[in-house]
Amino acid sequence: MKLIRVLLVLMLIFPVISTSAATPSPQPGYTIKTTKLYWRAMQASPVAKTLSTNTPVRYTMYNRSWSNVYIDGTRYYTPSSNLKAGIAKLAPAERIRLVNKQHGLSSTYRSRQLVTLTIPTVYTKGSERTLMAAEAAHALALLYYAGRKEGHTLYALSAYRSYATQKSLYTYWVNTRGTAYASKYVARPGYSEHQTGLAVDMTSARMQMGLYASFDQTPEGKWMLQQAHRYGFIVRYPKGKEKITGYNYEPWHLRYVGVKEATTMKQQNWTFEEWWAER
Repeated sequence: MKLIRVLLVLMLIFPVISTSAATPSPQPGYTIKTTKLYWRAMQASPVAKTLSTNTPVRYTMYNRSWSNVYIDGTRYYTPSSNLKAGIAKLAPAERIRLVNKQHGLSSTYRSRQLVTLTIPTVYTKGSERTLMAAEAAHALALLYYAGRKEGHTLYALSAYRSYATQKSLYTYWVNTRGTAYASKYVARPGYSEHQTGLAVDMTSARMQMGLYASFDQTPEGKWMLQQAHRYGFIVRYPKGKEKITGYNYEPWHLRYVGVKEATTMKQQNWTFEEWWAER
C-alpha cells in the first residue's frame, strides 16, 4: 500500500508524458538537388515523385536521416540531405529579368519556384493566379502584414498567369475592345510579366476587388505605393511613363525585383526600362 501511495504522489508531481509526440507543423523549405520522394523512409521503397532543384516544399524532420515532405495533402519521405530550410532564392538573372513588349518569354516558361500565396486572394487558392515565385511570395507577405499593422488590408487579385491563360485573356480583350485598347492594358502572350511569377495585381475591398486607377486615392493604395519598394516591389507601370513602358498607368501592378533595386528605382523615379538602361 505504501508503494502505491508513493506512485500516486509521483504521478501527481510528474504528469505522464505521452510517448507519441505531437507532429510538428511543416516548415517551408526547398530542394537543393534533384530529389526523389518515397512512400516509405527507405531507398528500397518505390519512388513516388521526383522534384527538381529549388522546388519549394513543406516538410518536417522524420528521423536523423529522413524528412517528411507534404504535397497536396500527401506525405512522402526523402533523405534530409536533399532539403534546405527557408525560402528558395531566385537567381539574380531571374529576379531582374526584363519582360516588356520587346522582351518576351517562351511559351513553355514556368518558374520552378511557384508557391501558393499566403495572403488573402481574390481567386480561390488552387487557381494558378494565386501562385508566385517563393521569394516574391514571401516578400509580398511581409508587405501585406506591414499594411495590416497600419490598418490597411490588401488582396492579391492576379499573380502568376501561364502563357495559355495570357493568350486567352489577350484574345478576349482584342475581341471585346479591339487591338488598340488591348495593347495599352494587356500583354501579348509570352510578353506578360505575370508569366515570370514575379508580378501581382493588388486590390482592396474599397475597389470591390477590381482594378481601377483610382486605387491610388484610397488609403490602401496610397500606403502600398509609398511602401512597396521597402519590400522589393516596384510599381511597374507608373503615371507619366506610358511612352517608356508602353502601357497605361496601373497603380495596382507590382513587380518584385529586390529591395536594393526597387529602392534605387523609387529614389531615381525610374521605370524598370530606365533602370536597365543605367545598370
